[in-house]
Amino acid sequence: MLLHLEEFCLRNASAIFLACAEIAIVLLFVYAICKRGRRLLAAFARARRYAAAMQDPGHLPPPPSDSGQRWMMRLSRALCWLFVGKLEVTGRENLAGLPTDAIIVTPNHPSPYDVVVLPAVLDRKARYMAALGVMQALGGVGGLIVGPLGAFAANLDRGKGAPALRAAVRVLASGQTLVMWPEGWTYLDGKIGPFKKGAVRIAKQAAEERGADTYIVPVNLTYGKYPGAQIMRLPIKLQYLLLVAGFPFFRRGVKVAIGKPIASSTLPKNDAEATELLKTEIVKLGKH
Repeated sequence: MLLHLEEFCLRNASAIFLACAEIAIVLLFVYAICKRGRRLLAAFARARRYAAAMQDPGHLPPPPSDSGQRWMMRLSRALCWLFVGKLEVTGRENLAGLPTDAIIVTPNHPSPYDVVVLPAVLDRKARYMAALGVMQALGGVGGLIVGPLGAFAANLDRGKGAPALRAAVRVLASGQTLVMWPEGWTYLDGKIGPFKKGAVRIAKQAAEERGADTYIVPVNLTYGKYPGAQIMRLPIKLQYLLLVAGFPFFRRGVKVAIGKPIASSTLPKNDAEATELLKTEIVKLGKH
């Protein structure tokens, strides 16, 4: 009996070895999948937590890293070339020679493409105040994209902007550059809409905390072609979808005029008057 078993094992040794090897390979593969799966699940959970945090108005992620800044510049220039076309910039010298980086860049908001034009124009790291809807886009994917670039959410509904205002003051008081759109919403008819008072309030409060001036830099964006007032009757998401889908019809370039900085100490004490002054400067830039 034992002799027969020994002969069987000898004759089938290679088959047994291959079977054991196959079982080992399968077990290793299952182990690797399970390990990779746990990592993927952990990464997914972290992404969900990050996206949820980005949808909290006023939550400030870390500033953009050097690599993040370079990536954003490349991406912005590529998207600007693709969707907007020729980029003409005047007044770059107004961003140079300032005694501090505690500045608010305040462009008008005639297109959703403004968010790719501004990073392509600025030559510095900046934090961007973005509408809450941007962070909520695609189930939170929007926040995953713009959060690492230094953006934070602002609730544009009336009476709900305080958390974002406090976050913006922290950004400016710490000597960082902030980009925000005083209109809040886009106006796809090419006209400049009513301004919110947030920009001047942030500049003044941050200056008080710093004990030194902050600066508002007015910027005017003028596109070669606009969809017109009719599209503004549609829901905002549908407006954006039609503009993106029909970008070849509106790819006529953009002119960016950067105005002279306005020191916080020179702003009128009345916020409404200060806001009207800022709007007037931005409108004037568009007429040159």
